[in-house]
Amino acid sequence: MNKNYIQNTAKPAAAQAIWYDESGQGRNLYARFRLTLDLPEKPSQALLHLFADTTYQLSVNGEYVQSGSVRFDPRHPVYDTHDLGELLTAGRNVIAIQVNYVGHKTFITMLSQAGFTAWGEVTLASGERMELTTGVADWKAAAVPAYRYAAKSSLFLKAADHYDQRLDEIGWSGREFDDSSWQRGVVLANQAAWGEPEARNIPFMSGELVQAEKVLHLLPLEQREQIHAFSVPMPHVNEIHMPDQTSRFLTVKTWIYAPAAMDVTLGLFYQNTWMNGEPIAKGLYADDMSMRLNHRVSLREGWNEYFAKNDSLQDMFHHYLALPNNRGLVVSAERNAESHVSFRRSPVVTEELFQSALNGKVLPYTADDQLDAIGGWIDVTADEQGESPTMSTGWESFGHAFESVTVEEISDREFKLADYPEGFSLLLDLGLTRLVQPRIVLEGAGGAAVDLTYGEHLNADGKHLRHYHWYGLGDRAYADERQTVLDWRLTQPRGFRYVQLTVRGPKQDVKLKALELRSASYPVETKGSFRCSDPLLEQIWEMGVRTEAVNMEDAYTDCVTRERGQYIRDTIIQYHNNLAVFGDHALMRRSLQLMGQSPDATGKFRAVYPNTGDYTISDFALNALEGFWAYYAQTGDASIIETYWGAMQHNLAWFHELADEREDMLLDAEWDVKRGIEAHYGGFHGDLAIVKGYMDIIGIHCVFSCTYLIALRSAAKLAEAIGKEAELAALNRRIAIVERSIRETFWNEELGCYSDNDKHSTHSAHASLFAARAGVLAPEQLEPVCRHVARELKSLFVNGYGPEDGVKVSPSFSFYIFEGLYAIGLTETAETMMRQGWGWFLQKGLKQTPEYYDLGQSLCHAWSSCPTYFMSRHVLGVQLPEIGRHPNEVVIDVQAAGVTSAEGAVPHALGLIEVKWHLGDDGKRVFDYVRVPAGLTARIVK
Repeated sequence: MNKNYIQNTAKPAAAQAIWYDESGQGRNLYARFRLTLDLPEKPSQALLHLFADTTYQLSVNGEYVQSGSVRFDPRHPVYDTHDLGELLTAGRNVIAIQVNYVGHKTFITMLSQAGFTAWGEVTLASGERMELTTGVADWKAAAVPAYRYAAKSSLFLKAADHYDQRLDEIGWSGREFDDSSWQRGVVLANQAAWGEPEARNIPFMSGELVQAEKVLHLLPLEQREQIHAFSVPMPHVNEIHMPDQTSRFLTVKTWIYAPAAMDVTLGLFYQNTWMNGEPIAKGLYADDMSMRLNHRVSLREGWNEYFAKNDSLQDMFHHYLALPNNRGLVVSAERNAESHVSFRRSPVVTEELFQSALNGKVLPYTADDQLDAIGGWIDVTADEQGESPTMSTGWESFGHAFESVTVEEISDREFKLADYPEGFSLLLDLGLTRLVQPRIVLEGAGGAAVDLTYGEHLNADGKHLRHYHWYGLGDRAYADERQTVLDWRLTQPRGFRYVQLTVRGPKQDVKLKALELRSASYPVETKGSFRCSDPLLEQIWEMGVRTEAVNMEDAYTDCVTRERGQYIRDTIIQYHNNLAVFGDHALMRRSLQLMGQSPDATGKFRAVYPNTGDYTISDFALNALEGFWAYYAQTGDASIIETYWGAMQHNLAWFHELADEREDMLLDAEWDVKRGIEAHYGGFHGDLAIVKGYMDIIGIHCVFSCTYLIALRSAAKLAEAIGKEAELAALNRRIAIVERSIRETFWNEELGCYSDNDKHSTHSAHASLFAARAGVLAPEQLEPVCRHVARELKSLFVNGYGPEDGVKVSPSFSFYIFEGLYAIGLTETAETMMRQGWGWFLQKGLKQTPEYYDLGQSLCHAWSSCPTYFMSRHVLGVQLPEIGRHPNEVVIDVQAAGVTSAEGAVPHALGLIEVKWHLGDDGKRVFDYVRVPAGLTARIVK
């Protein structure tokens, strides 16, 4: 739709940010804006430029057009441009925009202020112009109560969509809607919440339709248990902007009537529970139901006193209690079966009040304790329900399947009330983890609760998705009985392999008109290719392509499920994969912009950005220099280097200060302990997911110091590129000292390898390979290092056959290990690692690369897909030209041990670089062809 997304039309001075009030402050706010245009004719041109904090959905004349915007630092906002010329007609037109201000901690957004700014104009054939600028044009605004309070989808993502159609203004975006009750958009009191907006420099996300691969089940809901549940907002829990304002503490009490003494199983989750004053025994995890522990409890005849205490795990407290059906059990806070009060709970209190009035108070509270000091007990009525889609669906009971449905039969599928009196569950498998924008259209769902829940894992029964309390992707809609259709388009993308649609409590037959999933990933074309004599390596290469394509969004993201954060290290690894497959540079430029804007108060680049707080990881901050160099080396784009050169220097200055504490300028991995600082992942991240004891992260550290040296070398090349002679000289002085110090401090002559620290306590392959990456190895050290590393990495797995007993290298850190292996010529070791580690993933049925070998959570993590890059670079042999080193020469340097033939292509800005080779009968490599685009030459390394 929007081909002119780079068009630079600066915001005019008259454009003002508006909202439905002048403050624009709050958590997860929604606002809607309408501009009505009466046009005598179809316009010749209509450009709308807009900036929204934080996200928006644009419609014209009731038809959805596009979502935005990109993630941004409020000091450097980004605006979008939309060409509306083909969407506007003669007569009445309405431009409608819904904006969601996140206003809470995520790994994608930052705290700032809600607001919407637009500018542009509609031009008629007559030359008449109509203004679109907020603060000038007559934009109407309204708050949106239809989006209710919801917990965050994970510790890292924004609040879930909790849409209540009963509270909505249906048809609000259309021509015929009467907005006379809406107010004119209110000019925000603070117009300085953002810097000057910059034009978007990447395309909108793909939007292509994503098809499910298969239907896993269609099942009727069946009420086999009594589920008594309620939820309480606790907006400050886990909220970095307002720490310690709200206590996590909550207590719940009620009575459970039993017609006779009996033993029953209670379903609960992560709470301390007492029955009749006695603590109940620790429960067991339910095999098939997520976020549930089953507790065996003895009830006496009559009323049993129930008391629970919990610390909220998320920014909404969920209390779910499951009791068996058909046992005559009754829940009543008033010991009265006719009462409407199910529970009583303590109020949400400040941390200060908790400490003064409740901390240390003996649990459980007595029956006559009125909690007067904190305002008394609060009644929870039977009308209230738990507002966690993931817990509700995770605890759902199903009847037996009696009909099947295929993916092709989903649209217009009718679910008869007679067949599904309590509702139904439809579970779909996309086959791969994807990032999509969901939309669901249901007829006849009025009065029902509709849940969409998502995941990458199924529980043992294959019917329930596996969810976690800190990562429960789920959204809910309440359908209005007064409306024929529920047309629910989510306001945010969702990453998942499995999606479960649950319609609970329908009043009539329900027809599923559409379950539409559109890609929210970056639009790229697969240009690179790879084939070779080893089918396993081919599959591994493809596995990386599938993973990489999904994890490119409006920035490179670590995963599309639980976080969607742009991490420095992930970004750099992904850029190299992209070079082998897609050949895109715009997304890396955008990612580097965010990286350059990210330094915290210390000057270090934040590990993930945009993100409020000081979330830095020391080695990631050093890795950033490698990223800037990798991008410059491929593009020659000096402007971004010059823009963020100061930030790079400030980032390095922190490490210079640490290095200067010693004459040898080596880095201490325990700097945080010695400075009394609580650092994320300690003073040095390293390779976290390896077997304990393989690489000590203590004292003066080899890999940390080598990472510093690599960053210095990258900075020196950048300084030379942009003519920073003084900085270059200073960097070269440091490089000489650090290089010499690493060699003298960590080299172990007896073992013929580099040690991990100055105490020589461990000798991982990492240390020697980082010394190789950093250019430290002396010629006489190469042979013993090769022997040591080949011996250490003979098996990636400690036990030789699987990751059960630990691994020596994690999938993500393998990027650096592979670089080191190819640098010292250990090609066979590199290929063995790929076949063993990534072959194990394939053996487990995975089609994308997971974060770690335990397969416990993220199964589509892009920093683990690096074999794709290395196979294109070394097995195929294509080394892309670099600025400053024969910029028009493609080097073909094949490093292959167990491969006898390979063919494929690597994209370049001028076209495809294509190579095909095989081993002849004499064992020598024969190139069938090497083709490079016009303007490039090829040099084959024999």
